[in-house]
Amino acid sequence: MASKSNKLSSKSSDGPSDRKIKTTAKRSTAVVPKSVPAVAAAPAAAPVAPAAVSAAPAAAVAEVRRDRTGVLGLIAKLGDVNADVARDAATALGSVPVDAEAVNALAEAVVNSHGYFHSVVRVAAATALGRLKARESMDALIYAVRDPMAEASEEAVRALGLIGDRRAIPALEAAVNNDDGFFLENVRRTAADALSRITAGK
Repeated sequence: MASKSNKLSSKSSDGPSDRKIKTTAKRSTAVVPKSVPAVAAAPAAAPVAPAAVSAAPAAAVAEVRRDRTGVLGLIAKLGDVNADVARDAATALGSVPVDAEAVNALAEAVVNSHGYFHSVVRVAAATALGRLKARESMDALIYAVRDPMAEASEEAVRALGLIGDRRAIPALEAAVNNDDGFFLENVRRTAADALSRITAGK
């Protein structure tokens, strides 16, 4: 089913990429626009004492390395030109322990400043950030509330409700009030639910 545009009177900004699941554009290295603060990386982990490292079983260390390699592999697939592959990678990243690099990559997909990411990838990335309850992605999700594709906008709204940070309230109220007629009714309902969730502290 074709994605619906948030603003009924305007054409979709996804262009040809939204008419085909397989995209062909080359990925840009700069994703977050100047108007959106970059997603802050998590503080570096404290150094592990040599004794602790030497005490860890070799099998456990190898498992950690494999897990990290898997996460990096999923981050790389997030930029795949095939939107199905990228979407599946975003979904998988929402099911692994919170990783600062993964959160940044998902946030970049949500913002989509250079129009590279297909709407199905943006939807999956927003869903993943909500599942991870990644507060580091708040700025990106607030920006994505006004995604021109209603499905991506709605998932950004839902993710903000799951994270529960009160910084999202102005953007959610704007969606509910819909003063400029930008938002479709389903997005407004989801925004109202997210507001209730945040104000109730759930």
